[in-house]
Amino acid sequence: MNSDPKSGEFGTESSISSLLRKGLLITLPFLIYISLLYFLLSLLYRLLTPLSTMISVGSDSITWTTHLISIFLLLISFLFIGYLTQYQRFKRIAESVENRYLVKAPLYMLVRDTVQQFTGLKKMPFSQVVLVDPFDNGIKLTGFVSEEVSPDLYTIFVPTAPNPLNGNIYHVPVANLTFLSIPPEIAMRSIVSMGNGSSALFRQKSGSSETDEYPLSSEAGEALTA
Repeated sequence: MNSDPKSGEFGTESSISSLLRKGLLITLPFLIYISLLYFLLSLLYRLLTPLSTMISVGSDSITWTTHLISIFLLLISFLFIGYLTQYQRFKRIAESVENRYLVKAPLYMLVRDTVQQFTGLKKMPFSQVVLVDPFDNGIKLTGFVSEEVSPDLYTIFVPTAPNPLNGNIYHVPVANLTFLSIPPEIAMRSIVSMGNGSSALFRQKSGSSETDEYPLSSEAGEALTA
């Protein structure tokens, strides 16, 4: 029996540092995001203060006017950038700037991926459940989308039962995939329970979740509804 108090203190300190590190990694992207918005608003506030002085009379009204104009201009900027993203040329320029400069900035990728995942712009890996026919023989396997290689090709992870940490990786054409609108927990539960509960995978009228990122092919929809 180990009664060394130093060992217990060391374990406690290690646990505390681990919790602090995890908490920092979770909250840091949000803090950076909020700090960036605060910086932009502060910058606009300083630039617009002289203009607000000419428009309004009184220190309180000047402050409120400047803040309102700053928020309005920031929203207009977001709207304008969103409008430009409709054009492929702007997308190419933005991607070039991002890959050449922004990716090298510390924590940029962490902030970008976190924001995209929480706003729904980017799906988290393994969050999309699919029925995959890797050998084009009509036999369906339960899998999860690991990555969209191209609009016509996906990387799929197919776990083995009952240990879902093991499995196989397939690079499958979209025509051999059926995208399901069910939570990944339901599919994972059926895998762990050796297939019990798999009826939930087929308990849908359309049997598909047609999204912008994971389009459903007509062949896959016909196969599930047949």
